Amino acid sequence: MGAQTRESLAAVTDRAQSVTGVTQDAVSGLFQAGRAIAAYPSLLSALADPGHDPADRSTLLDGAMGSLPAASRQLLDHVVELSWSAPADLLAGIEHLGVRVSAGLADVDTLASELLQASRVIRGHAELQLALSDKRATTESKVSIVEAIFSKKVDPASLAVIAHVVAQPRGRRASDALQEAAELVLDHDGRGLAEVQVAQALSAAQHKDVGALLQKKFGRDHYLDVVMTPEVIGGARIRVGDLVMDGSVSTQLNEMRLQLAG
Repeated sequence: MGAQTRESLAAVTDRAQSVTGVTQDAVSGLFQAGRAIAAYPSLLSALADPGHDPADRSTLLDGAMGSLPAASRQLLDHVVELSWSAPADLLAGIEHLGVRVSAGLADVDTLASELLQASRVIRGHAELQLALSDKRATTESKVSIVEAIFSKKVDPASLAVIAHVVAQPRGRRASDALQEAAELVLDHDGRGLAEVQVAQALSAAQHKDVGALLQKKFGRDHYLDVVMTPEVIGGARIRVGDLVMDGSVSTQLNEMRLQLAG
């Protein structure tokens, strides 16, 4: 990721915190605009070209998306007026803004939970993962698949995010893209995401203890995505980003076996 993109994503994060008076329909319009822009590489390149000043980019948008609702257009302008290291990064900016604004409109825990559930559903079905990751498949077909599976199971805000992220994965597996979206949602709320693998459900006291451990280690609260994993036997395996804290009984037993064998 280039320096311009890092600075622009930080600006998008700040702007998402200050966005007011928008609806989920406006966010859905932003997502639709992002998918439309991606379908025309020359338009995408022109909008991301730092050689075009913001007024030129606005004129391009007027010609290409004159029918876009004003609220969605205002959100899109927040992204297009920034500078990006590569054209594809502008699409990342649209996703970041849309997901973060959605987090401000919805119940954060519900939105994060439903994104993570969708990620697990897709990850658990290899054929579905392949279908949604197929570069030959159209955006419309991917959106249709997602709507058929999730429209009656998740809130409208969650469905809009799931459909957009899956339809425009930008080189990621669909399940991984959804997890990243959940992380954005929680980050917007000032929290991190921790996957907690356990053999049995956490008690209220255990949930509190794990939360306190993570708060102390990382300096902020974390949403605990508790995943039932019988093979850990006991204890817990906690993953935060690339860091894994493994206190599972299965790992302890394996370490004992290695010590005995040595």
